[in-house]
Amino acid sequence: MRVSRSALVAIVAIGCAEHQPRALPAREPFIALERDFQDFERWNEVDLSKRPAVAEAHTSGEPHEWVSHLPPPGSKVFPVGTIFVKTVKSSHAEATAPEATQARDDIFAMVKRGGGYNPKGAPGWEWFELRRREDDSLGIVWRGVNPPSGEGYGGDPLGGCNGCHQMASKNDYVHAAALAISER
Repeated sequence: MRVSRSALVAIVAIGCAEHQPRALPAREPFIALERDFQDFERWNEVDLSKRPAVAEAHTSGEPHEWVSHLPPPGSKVFPVGTIFVKTVKSSHAEATAPEATQARDDIFAMVKRGGGYNPKGAPGWEWFELRRREDDSLGIVWRGVNPPSGEGYGGDPLGGCNGCHQMASKNDYVHAAALAISER
């Protein structure tokens, strides 16, 4: 029996299609570690020029924000694993010597953790405060659904992240006009 070349190509293509590796499911939950925040200044910088100050946490300096990766066009939510890092020049002073003080940047982050995390706040999102070490690496000061007792968020007397970010629920809890997912 003689098999035509086109029939042979079709048989091989069908056989190969069945044995191709399947894509792995999305990692959920995504647990951010200190290494995930390093070199955030190399990420996509977010334009915050159209964003008004929100509560006291965002009025103490010029904010800068970066995102680890942009959502695909047509997305309704940010993908699990998305990280936002925001820096604001602190109004707090840190003593570096008995007679000297210097301002430092407050560094905050929000990470799309997924997996049902933070269901009563900004679903899927985890909040962080980060701090630069002497070697310029970043360390995690705190993480969670809100700052721990005794800590605050950038001078906000209410100290919470969820309250403000719930006002941006239509944009998956992200306050950034430049990243409006409904417009992407």
